[in-house]
Order: sequence, then structure tokens, then C-alpha cells
Amino acid sequence: MNTMELAKRTLEEGGYTCVVADGEEIVFTSRERGIRPLVEYCRGAAAAHPGAALADKVIGRAAAMLCRLGGIGELYAGVLSQGALDELNKAGIRAGYGTKVEAIRNRDNTGLCPMESLSRGVEDPEEMLRRAEEFLANLGKKPGA
Repeated sequence: MNTMELAKRTLEEGGYTCVVADGEEIVFTSRERGIRPLVEYCRGAAAAHPGAALADKVIGRAAAMLCRLGGIGELYAGVLSQGALDELNKAGIRAGYGTKVEAIRNRDNTGLCPMESLSRGVEDPEEMLRRAEEFLANLGKKPGA
């Protein structure tokens, strides 16, 4: 089994939302939703695993930018946005997917995912990481607090 197949199989069988494999080893897993797993990976294990394979439930443009930053070499997404595919192609990251959509929608399906919105106009993956971290830090805060 190759590295991408290992990541994808682990994602499907383990009930994970995000899995990173390097060679024959799983180096990162998460059951968290949204952008959080990729932020954690970029801030943690990414430097030690250039070219690793990522399998994830959903990859939008913001997540694709973090994949660039994290040195991911190839990925599979259950759902992949066109903006993500454009980013991945620009970076030379091979991508497979189950379903391709124009853009990732929010969980209520009432508009764009907040990360899709935050990624608009951003070209620097480091800037995207900063924006994602700020978003996550403010998630639990009450407005005006």
C-alpha cells in the first residue's frame, strides 16, 4: 500500500477528519472539524514530514494554502473546492477528491464557509495561517467581551 492509500484508508476506517502519512507511518490524525487540524499540523509536525500525504474530509482554499505551507506533497479530499484545486495545482501538489464543488459552504448551508471567505484575496500561506489562528482564537469569545 502506498502512502496516499494508507492515509485515505486510515481516514475512512478510523473515523478521522484529517490524516497525514509519511512513508509507511501515520504521523498525524485528528477528529476535529474545520481548519483546526491543519493549523495544528502546520504548527507541529509539518517541518519533519516534507512531501507527506494528507487525507481529509473537506479541503477549501484556506486549507489548501495550509497544505502548501505544511509541505504536503499529495492529498485526497472527500470534498474539494475549485479554489483549493487551483491553489494545489499552482503549488504542484497532486490532488484527488470524491466531489468537487465551486466553494465550501458553511455548516448551515446559508453561505460560504468562514475560511473560504477569509482566504479571499490572500496569496501568502503564512498570512492564511495567521488569519486561521485568529479565527480559531475568537471562536469561543462572546461579542463585546
